[in-house]
Amino acid sequence: MSSQTIFWCLSYLIIGSSIWANKNDSRVETRALYSFVNQKTGELVLKGNAEVIRDGMSLKADKILYMEKKKEAFATGNVRLSNSDFILESGQIRVYLQGNETLKSLGEKDILIIAQKGPRLTEQASESQVVNQVSAVEIKFFKGQEKIEAMENVRMVQMSTDGVQLKEEMVVTGGFLEYLHKQKKALVKKDVQLESKSLGGVGQRLIYYQKNDRFYLIDRAKVFEYDEKGKAVNQIAGNKILHLLKEGRTILMGNVEGSLGYDG
Repeated sequence: MSSQTIFWCLSYLIIGSSIWANKNDSRVETRALYSFVNQKTGELVLKGNAEVIRDGMSLKADKILYMEKKKEAFATGNVRLSNSDFILESGQIRVYLQGNETLKSLGEKDILIIAQKGPRLTEQASESQVVNQVSAVEIKFFKGQEKIEAMENVRMVQMSTDGVQLKEEMVVTGGFLEYLHKQKKALVKKDVQLESKSLGGVGQRLIYYQKNDRFYLIDRAKVFEYDEKGKAVNQIAGNKILHLLKEGRTILMGNVEGSLGYDG
């Protein structure tokens, strides 16, 4: 980090705001009540209403450690990361930027975000749109692949919005989630349960195609309807089941693979 960068980033016990560019000409803006730079490592520490804005993302937290040389940021305490696609809230978030060594080992070419300590990711809502919200023990977002992964105690909630309020429509739980949010495709594994007002289902894998209003339940699968009293009726069981949401039809079938590459 250049001496000029250090000069603009330094502020002590005051509200500070800095705008500067790195070697790749990426615009970086920082804000905090208190900030300082470690001149040996070039690491910038932001405390109190801390915020870093870069590459179309805003990262807010009680404390942020921003490491330009390592291409990495680490935020703790009331963390909120947002961009045009989603809002990610958590107790701590680590961001690996382009050029970071960790990205190379994971095969990611763009940005990797890892959220822990009660993470919850919510897609940005617009009027008359269906959005998904994901919570888990850990959530990862791979920017280059536009892929979200969630591990342990996964809960994916599909909600509809009228532009003002969000209404819960369907809930899916399991042990692991892979979600291609641009394509609206989701794969959920391990002890999967699906619940809506009129429909329920269980299985070991769920493949959900939101744009096509259909899902597959695989491996010891069951799909059933709920009557007016909330009792499960009209149950269909099998190893592989297709359900067409708009048509309200459930079909037993075979040759369904448990991956997002399957298009039915």
